[in-house]
Amino acid sequence: MRTNRILYTGMIFNNRVNIMKIDVDSKQRMITAFYMLLQFYKIIMGTFLVIFVPQKCGKQLCSATEQFMTTDPLRVSANACNFVTFASIGTLYFIELKRENWCIEYLDIDEQKSNTNLDTEIELYPKFKKKMNKLNNQYIKAVYVVFVFMVVNFIVSGTVIYQKNAGSNTLTTFISFFMLVSIKLYSSYNVGAISVKDERANSAYMKTLKTYNTIDKDHRIAAPDDPLPIAPDGIDIIIG
Repeated sequence: MRTNRILYTGMIFNNRVNIMKIDVDSKQRMITAFYMLLQFYKIIMGTFLVIFVPQKCGKQLCSATEQFMTTDPLRVSANACNFVTFASIGTLYFIELKRENWCIEYLDIDEQKSNTNLDTEIELYPKFKKKMNKLNNQYIKAVYVVFVFMVVNFIVSGTVIYQKNAGSNTLTTFISFFMLVSIKLYSSYNVGAISVKDERANSAYMKTLKTYNTIDKDHRIAAPDDPLPIAPDGIDIIIG
């Protein structure tokens, strides 16, 4: 995503001043990565339930090592289910980041334009439209797959955890972890479903629901009357 504000830095090389444009795309990608890592930590806690939900081992709470290093077939199966669910959510994140990165690169959010602006503008870019729809469909399908694994994981893990439950501590932690994953999955479903239905690209990482509603200017078809870029006073742009 780019804004109209552009920063310029000058570098002297062979007695020439070269201009390097610094836009906000890199900053947007870093923000996206930060939010992803923050959510990913929560997902680890919310998928490896057998390890992180408090359970009793005799008169004491089980350690994470005791929960993982076990020969109990049911617990081994539950741990495997935890891992598969975590891997499926990891795949969802990969698809989500790939989609968001493509949107940042090729699309933009312009507050001066309506959310429906891209509906007509993208018709001039059939390759962009095809790619956007492909990414949206991959995203929503990944959400459906994760939903299935999540439901199975909570059923299997819940059965195992119940056998060694430590009372209210176990219940509240289990519900909290369930909510962590459910909120993330609902948010992803909401973004994916709306994007597929309306053939648009809604951001998965904005604090509020935002729609990429225009083609990024770096990938826009140049019109004959498009003005050349203007550098700040005192700096010459060297082309060629």
